[in-house]
Amino acid sequence: MKNVLIVYDTVSGSTGEMGEIIRDELRKKLTVESMRVADVASIASYDVIIFGSPMRFGGFTSNIKKFIKQHKSELASKKIIYFFSILYIVKISEEAMPKPAPYLDPSLAIKTISKKIATAMDKTHSMGYYDTAITKCAPEIKPISIAYFKGRLVLSTLPIITRIFMKIVTRLTNKEQEGDFLNPKTVRKWALELSKVLK
Repeated sequence: MKNVLIVYDTVSGSTGEMGEIIRDELRKKLTVESMRVADVASIASYDVIIFGSPMRFGGFTSNIKKFIKQHKSELASKKIIYFFSILYIVKISEEAMPKPAPYLDPSLAIKTISKKIATAMDKTHSMGYYDTAITKCAPEIKPISIAYFKGRLVLSTLPIITRIFMKIVTRLTNKEQEGDFLNPKTVRKWALELSKVLK
């Protein structure tokens, strides 16, 4: 039986809750632990590592990014899976589809637009942009699955600089708004698919 570790970072709490949902679903068939990244002492005994992160400026949080870089040689021998909590993502038609094709939370209501009409925000919130940022963190790691879920934005939980930035964003656009958009059913559905792949 495979040993699975879910390593997550969270800001408004939704990524941590997603990790718990995934853990509980996978535990029906696998041995699974879930830990905040700061609490992980070793990954040696695990066959599968699932990283969960809020999408921060196109990629992992700095804590997850640092962890991946520190353990990249050890991670290269394990099965790796990523999931992200996000508020907005778009598909730009001229961009290649990431591989593996990500699992996309239906509530994200992803639109496909051309590069010609894409705004600056669209270009930094596109599937291709995210994929490039994720790959750049650790090019030698090839995840077997990636998922994007709509999460939660609670401005009061953010560091002051980020809070100010997000206040401006939410006032200038309706693409990212404060609120709780976590859909446990969707997260559970992806976890069920994972359990079939990993068992």
